[in-house]
Amino acid sequence: MSNFAMDDPSFYEDFLVEAQEHFELIEQNFLSLEENPGDLDILNAIFRSVHTIKGASGFLGLAKVQALAHIGENILDDLRKGRMALREDVMELLFETVDALKVLVNDVGLTLRKQGQPADPDTSDLIARLEALRGGGAVPSHPAAEEAPSADLALPAELALLDEVGRGVLVDLLGKGGAAMALRIELLPGLLGTAFNPLSMLSMADLVGTLLHSGHLLKGEPDLDAFEADQFPFDLLLLIQPSESPEGVQKLFNGVKHVRIHYHLLEPGRCTPPQAQAELGRKAAPDKPAAPEKAGSDTIRVSQAKLDAFMNTVAELIISKTMINHLVERFESEVTEGPAGDLVKELRKSSVYLDQVSKEIQASVLGIRMVPVKTIFAKFPRMLRDLAKASGKKIELQMIGEDTEIDKSLIEELSDPLIHLIRNSADHGVESPESRLAAGKPETGTVILRARHEGDTVIVEIEDDGKGIDPAVIRAKAVEKGLLTPDRAEQMTDEEAINLVFLPGFSTAAKVTDISGRGVGMDVVRSNVRKLNGNVSVQSVVGKGSVFTLRLPLTLAIIDALLMKAGGQVFALPGTAVEETLLVPPETVSHLTRRKAINLRGEVLGVTRLRELLQFQETDEDLEGEELPVVVLSAGGRRMGLIVDAFMRRQEMVIKPLASYLASLPGISGASVMGDGGVVLILDPAELLALAVQEAL
Repeated sequence: MSNFAMDDPSFYEDFLVEAQEHFELIEQNFLSLEENPGDLDILNAIFRSVHTIKGASGFLGLAKVQALAHIGENILDDLRKGRMALREDVMELLFETVDALKVLVNDVGLTLRKQGQPADPDTSDLIARLEALRGGGAVPSHPAAEEAPSADLALPAELALLDEVGRGVLVDLLGKGGAAMALRIELLPGLLGTAFNPLSMLSMADLVGTLLHSGHLLKGEPDLDAFEADQFPFDLLLLIQPSESPEGVQKLFNGVKHVRIHYHLLEPGRCTPPQAQAELGRKAAPDKPAAPEKAGSDTIRVSQAKLDAFMNTVAELIISKTMINHLVERFESEVTEGPAGDLVKELRKSSVYLDQVSKEIQASVLGIRMVPVKTIFAKFPRMLRDLAKASGKKIELQMIGEDTEIDKSLIEELSDPLIHLIRNSADHGVESPESRLAAGKPETGTVILRARHEGDTVIVEIEDDGKGIDPAVIRAKAVEKGLLTPDRAEQMTDEEAINLVFLPGFSTAAKVTDISGRGVGMDVVRSNVRKLNGNVSVQSVVGKGSVFTLRLPLTLAIIDALLMKAGGQVFALPGTAVEETLLVPPETVSHLTRRKAINLRGEVLGVTRLRELLQFQETDEDLEGEELPVVVLSAGGRRMGLIVDAFMRRQEMVIKPLASYLASLPGISGASVMGDGGVVLILDPAELLALAVQEAL
């Protein structure tokens, strides 16, 4: 933290969150600006975002961020005021500037959290190119600028250490006949331990004018021997071009507690007279009545760690509730009459009430954790734009269902699979403009990113109108790479062949590019999605395009599951994968080669015993005797029946990850705790289907 002006990390954490939000807005607006170069509203929105980042970084002593944001802000100001044309080279340099700002801000996070070595890029060349661009694109300077103060700008003693960026801002403003107010803000010891964030004063400045510059001023050379924990070795600085009178500015800022503010009115040709400075200082005393408070926001930021802790507490509550229900059931089976029986009835009522309350708490915490998928979708328009330029293609991205909500923990893990799939659509899917025109298609390809809810499942689809996946090519590649025998390849359906793209090391790329073609990607997608208790599948038509479909649970923490027994063990199957349960007479089970099947309402459905599939116990039993309990499950567009020993009940389960040495168990995705304290294993539907296919080969 020694590189930062402030010792309280919460100020920087707030800055990191806010900066990330602004970066997303900036990129979205950049893409809109390319389509509508003359839209002043878009330019103003971009300018405000960069302006906010510049102001906050200066306040926090992040000089490199502030310097780059400052010149970027100048370019944007020239664009919105018509002093520069929005050419392609200008747009590319603005994109490069935002990318560099992202790296610098990410460095702040790395240093703050001690998570790695900052990149610390040299931005001098970029700033020089921005300055050169601005010099070539600007209109002649305002005549008054010829008489502007130089670097020896006369300033009050309290502002003598103003940095060069701040001096340059004042030179420009005063030279054009404008006036400014400088606020030197002394942070008092009482600030420590309060919820007040000095960054809030940046927004206050915009209420009474335009924030020109922010920074911090050292009170003197740091003296480590005289260091006191409750004393700040610097003051904060705001330079404002006021739209209100000096008294109006003071009235607003007088309400800020735990600071002492010294006001300086700076006008062309002179500084504020000492008498006026003294009067301004007296008006800033902290014991003055506070200004009326602004209406507060109805939202607050909560860290992911706090949400995870809350979720874990709710999970333990659900486990406790299940244990209490189990105890009540035992009492009910043993005590039915007399006072004890009445007490058991009261206990059941309390148990039912606890169940209702716990469900409401569970729904509340899940609602808090839910965020719209647009938080991750927002990064892809820029990414696809860059991919299209790199490959010489024209690609349009359409996003549907951006407000579909999903657990925040899933959002973070979903990023990599979607990046792989969109890169795949851009490189393997959409053809070049020439090829598309020759095939009778528009030269601009389309990639659709779509999200929706289906029950307790979130469906995310990546669709393109490209050349599609040729199953014949896939079969040939699989045989060439030794992944399949020629006979097995011929026996596969087109759908099975297409899904071979998810095998490790499989690639049909003719050459390696910066986008794809290294034989990695699709297997990573499947692996990552399975870690989320989801599955991925693909459908494709040659010449028409492909659709990759990801099916994910709404949350990873709690699921509705079907409990059943097999091989003397209790297992849980996620309810989202269960289509139905039924009892089947053994004599209706048919044998097809090495597979068993049943006739389910006219459909041939493959079935397998769960205990054999998991190799929990060898068995030579015939399918004879009583009716067989069968669970019909589906995953990734496939269906099969699982023969189990007995059904138990539906129950909410809290998923606990398996220990590392158990994580590789086939067909198992996690575990949970039962009401009696026992552990139940949670099955992975997609892996069970894959195991069934392997068993039949």
